[in-house]
Amino acid sequence: MAGALAILAAMSATAPARAAAPYVLRTDAVYRVDAATAVGVTIAVTFTNTTPDPTGSFSSFGSVPLSLQAGASGVGARDGKGSLRVTLARQASRTVATVALRTALRYRQSAAFTLTYRLADAANPQVRVRPSSLMLPVWGFGTTSSVAVHLPVRYTARVLAGALASSTQKDQIVLTSGPIRDPPHWSALLVAAIPADYVAVNRRVPLTGGTVDLWVRSYADDRAWGAATLDLAARALPALQKAVGLPYAGVGPLFITESMPSGVGPLAEPVTGAQDIAVGFDATPFTVLHQLAHVWIGTEFASERWIREGLASHLAAGAARQLEIAVPGRASGAATDTNPAAIPLASWGNGTSGKSSAGTDAWAYPASWAFVDALAASIGEDRLRLVVQRVAQGVSAYDTAAGSSPASAAAAAQPIDSRELLDQIEEIVAGPAGASAGDQATSRRVETAFRAEVWPSSEGLLLDQRARARTTYGALLVAVGDWGPPDTIRQAMETWRFEQALSLIDVAGRWVGDRDRFLDAARQAGLSTPDRLVVAWHADGGGTLSRRELDAEAAFLQAYRAAGNRIDDLNPIERLGVLGGPEPRAVLASAAGLYAGGDLDGAAAAIDRAISLDTGAQGAGVVRLAAGVAAVSVLAAVFLLGLRRLRRSFPSLVRS
Repeated sequence: MAGALAILAAMSATAPARAAAPYVLRTDAVYRVDAATAVGVTIAVTFTNTTPDPTGSFSSFGSVPLSLQAGASGVGARDGKGSLRVTLARQASRTVATVALRTALRYRQSAAFTLTYRLADAANPQVRVRPSSLMLPVWGFGTTSSVAVHLPVRYTARVLAGALASSTQKDQIVLTSGPIRDPPHWSALLVAAIPADYVAVNRRVPLTGGTVDLWVRSYADDRAWGAATLDLAARALPALQKAVGLPYAGVGPLFITESMPSGVGPLAEPVTGAQDIAVGFDATPFTVLHQLAHVWIGTEFASERWIREGLASHLAAGAARQLEIAVPGRASGAATDTNPAAIPLASWGNGTSGKSSAGTDAWAYPASWAFVDALAASIGEDRLRLVVQRVAQGVSAYDTAAGSSPASAAAAAQPIDSRELLDQIEEIVAGPAGASAGDQATSRRVETAFRAEVWPSSEGLLLDQRARARTTYGALLVAVGDWGPPDTIRQAMETWRFEQALSLIDVAGRWVGDRDRFLDAARQAGLSTPDRLVVAWHADGGGTLSRRELDAEAAFLQAYRAAGNRIDDLNPIERLGVLGGPEPRAVLASAAGLYAGGDLDGAAAAIDRAISLDTGAQGAGVVRLAAGVAAVSVLAAVFLLGLRRLRRSFPSLVRS
């Protein structure tokens, strides 16, 4: 929308050629919305030749070329004596109207005339004149200028870029510029609309995860926009879903509503909601795709604007290429140290502290897009898609479990910010440990890019601390094996409390060393360890609870081994002592089973019973043996006594 003056010095045939001729060209331009289909423009022009006559010659101007908006029609010029001849040269971005002066102007002479033209609806892509809505590029002309725009009070107007003061005169809204001292570098975009009845068209679009009840609402005088946008959105939604790799989770109808453009750029549109998308009436097909991408990449996905907008543009570009839709080029010069509007991306438009202005927005949209494109090129599209899927599923970057289940309620409930995005990317690319040299190099490049473009330099110390914490965290994960990280350390890493994380990791590392020695000893003793130690580890990662548990299990192991050394094979007397009851070794084996099942108290009691049985087996055997001998003696005595009595009673038995 660059409005500019193109004033060409037309010298008389008798004057020598000049590279440039000083002049003064004063203009006062008035734009009037005089009908529902066109804008009439009237420019009052005063041209003064200020070029002194050179020695032996003279300076003069025979015509004055002015640059008008492209598509200008009905161009005419008049002075006080009547019509002036106007010739037109039409170009893609402007129409050059050359007004032939009635007489050539000599030094210090002036000429005044009035130039008029019309800008009809669709005169160029930036001109819209409808009963429902208006978009008008407003230019100033000459070396000094003023501009006034008159439109009916039924319009609600918004001025973008150049400043225009608003007032009301009878049934007209009048917008005025005041003096414009540099017209070639001044322009404004006027957009306006009236409360209008919408017409709606509808289509159902099947997607993975659900069917979209798609509605497009357009101005009543722009039904073609509604039909075209419905067709485009119906084709775009499946392509976008393929690019993002997520199911459709929208609730209720999805509305696309025609609106006034924001004027910030082709990607900026009014913010509404994930199921209610506003799209400017001048939007390109790519802009529609960008806005539809927010169905998946919205405020529930990311809290920071640059993440949402950068990902939406990147995904829209992928879908556009699939659909053979033109993808606009991103603006160059996005570096934060060269563009005066540049800011750290994380500070763009985030709540009351976020920075946002027309200039910043115009820079930040393409800058965010460029950053996400660079990320995808560095880590690969498949990995970027996996990052998006993990975020949408609520999987923590530090969750070592299956990627399809959320790590914690907090991670599932909160949209991500730049910190978690970096963590997610580095987790996918390299993980905290064990990555290839190539993946480690990629991870370092990503972190360097975030340092340079996402955060201010004041975050450098925290990022240095993060690097140290991730290194020690990775070493801890290697040491702990398949037990995974404890909740305390994982939460400290997730929330970027790295000083606390480093302290916790130090304590955990010492505990893991003691754990390994205990587990080796338990395996040598033939014990299967219960999950009590794992549970305690996840609860406080080597803190008081897990230390107490480890000490208790180590004490059990010591008692179990001592009991095993003490309880030997039973001799015959000991076997007699335990006859009819459990043997000590069987009771000791039951202690191992109770321990494996997590009943530490029961296992300790079983060891005590085994030792008690072993200790008492000899004595019990002696007692039982003595009792047996006594019983045999009694039986023998009874037998002998009975035999004697038998002999006395039956002597014949003795003789026979």
